[in-house]
Amino acid sequence: MRVERWSAPYDVALWFRAAERIQVEAGPVIPGPPIVEPLPHRSTDPADAGELAEAWSAWWRSLVGAEPPTEPVDAARTALSRVVAERWAEAHRWHAARKRAGVASVPRRDVRNGQVVTEIEDRLGRRARPFSLDLVLLPVDDERIRPVGADRYLVPERVYDGPRWPGLLRALVTPIA
Repeated sequence: MRVERWSAPYDVALWFRAAERIQVEAGPVIPGPPIVEPLPHRSTDPADAGELAEAWSAWWRSLVGAEPPTEPVDAARTALSRVVAERWAEAHRWHAARKRAGVASVPRRDVRNGQVVTEIEDRLGRRARPFSLDLVLLPVDDERIRPVGADRYLVPERVYDGPRWPGLLRALVTPIA
């Protein structure tokens, strides 16, 4: 089981969604609104909203592996490509500060995941079969865990850090254990 917290590619994409007020509907692979604090100023023209939403959605889908890889900077003609090029350093600074603060505040070792697997093994009366589970934690205002592959899930940070997490993880692991 791998837990990916503070992933730069995901954080940066979410930062641009928040900073530029890009309105995209949550869906199978697109999470709810990002939690970005402090919220930076918007630099794009509101008239570009549709183009930004379409380009950002394609970027996000490529990040989670739902579509062939693309990067918004590949096509310099798009509004998203321009703003990413102009504000990349700002987004990266936000990500780095968020990661530093998170590392300083998160307990050194969260044993809940291991405890859940041990409980499942006890209930099954055997060791769990080898399994792969990749959890990507996201700073989003959402409660939904989104599968983005056979063994990969987008998990809102507050869900992972919250009291419901062991039960939610149990539901993911039990069928594959």
